[in-house]
Amino acid sequence: MRVKRAHMVSRAYLKQWADKGGNVEVIDIQDRRGFTTDVVNATVVSYAYEPDLLNRDLEREFAEVEARGTPAIAKLRYGHLLSTEEKSDVVNFLDMHLQRGRFADQTKVRTSAIVLKTDGKTEEAELNLADRLMLSQYMEGPVRLASLEVEAWKWTTHRSENLATGDGAVLLWKERKEGALTAVTFPLAPDQVLLIGSPADLRFLDSLNARLAENSRKWIVGQRGSLNLEWFKSSS
Repeated sequence: MRVKRAHMVSRAYLKQWADKGGNVEVIDIQDRRGFTTDVVNATVVSYAYEPDLLNRDLEREFAEVEARGTPAIAKLRYGHLLSTEEKSDVVNFLDMHLQRGRFADQTKVRTSAIVLKTDGKTEEAELNLADRLMLSQYMEGPVRLASLEVEAWKWTTHRSENLATGDGAVLLWKERKEGALTAVTFPLAPDQVLLIGSPADLRFLDSLNARLAENSRKWIVGQRGSLNLEWFKSSS
């Protein structure tokens, strides 16, 4: 079944930023606009996970990751300890968020490719977003938290205020530019952030929104009244 309306940032996750009427503020970085909308319509892209070439149900795969990760994230919000399996569910959710975030501003991009078929023949093709998302899983270079066994790192949650989220919300931190990854942060709600790892200095938690804005490619989402929806006027 073709899913017409796909969320680039998980809808169930974004609900934490919605008011009683279900509304959030959104900044579309790529199209340079800010607006208020129902969370149902936030970060939606038509047929984003429907491949043209590859034969996999990417929408179903993402839905399964969300179905397992969302309850585990909710437990973190309420201060519950997670089992190793539940931590793995969260890590898979974060890896999915990272993967989709890398392509959040490329929903309309088509990539030329040469396809080698099973009979040895080749043909020209164009890859859409879903095709490239699936192929990216086999590329070297992008960080995959699951391969770093971060389930064994220290997991803590910290209070904050007016946190935003978006396609760049999974932030990777290093103590040195060329050093190893030492921490991962992810906003659980507007007033709470997950920290995986043990950084030497926690003061970086005060700059999460600025770092998120730099890291996001397409979408930034916040509570009503928390974002500068006319940011593009001052940045032009």
